[in-house]
Amino acid sequence: MAKKQPSGKQKLVKANHPSRPEWNYFVIEPERQVVNRLMKAQVFPRTCERPCTKIMTLLPKTNVAGQTGVGYQMINVDGFRWINAFVISDPLSSSTQRGFSLEISFSLNPFVYGVGVVGESNYFFNFDNYYDPTAISHKTIRCETSDLTSPGGGLIQVPRLGGPDLAHILRVPVMGPYIRASVFNEDTPATSRNAEVRGYLST
Repeated sequence: MAKKQPSGKQKLVKANHPSRPEWNYFVIEPERQVVNRLMKAQVFPRTCERPCTKIMTLLPKTNVAGQTGVGYQMINVDGFRWINAFVISDPLSSSTQRGFSLEISFSLNPFVYGVGVVGESNYFFNFDNYYDPTAISHKTIRCETSDLTSPGGGLIQVPRLGGPDLAHILRVPVMGPYIRASVFNEDTPATSRNAEVRGYLST
């Protein structure tokens, strides 16, 4: 796996991601006042008519080495019911190149300095949408996307080439109140690309 730490202005702290323990994974550590702001519950304007919406940064733009993951601090999104998470990255120039995968994890508890996050998970089961009355037990689902496309017929393809950037969307219900976005550069260890995650949230 990659030995190169992601570059950029952000302070990156080496961590462990439970779904990819063999990968290098880093968490962007902003200043304490930024963490305190991210932990505060969202305030809806009194004039907001349902649905209330908001666009926010779930992961600031950063450079990520190949075969490496980067995540952000936990963000309090309590009050919203759906998240459309856009992972936006540098474009690909060859069909042999790979893009970014995105994982969203949730927690009941905020980040605590010196401790981390207790109870963070990206595995879920949504009884309303995934219940199968013929099954005795139900498997949990990991809240993630792949950089590959699935056009049908069992074929797996790399993302479409060209354009100013490369993007795909993961739509998930709010299962927080705290959320963390993590991106993983699926390309070779020598290939670094920029990526960010923007969220469109709605009640």
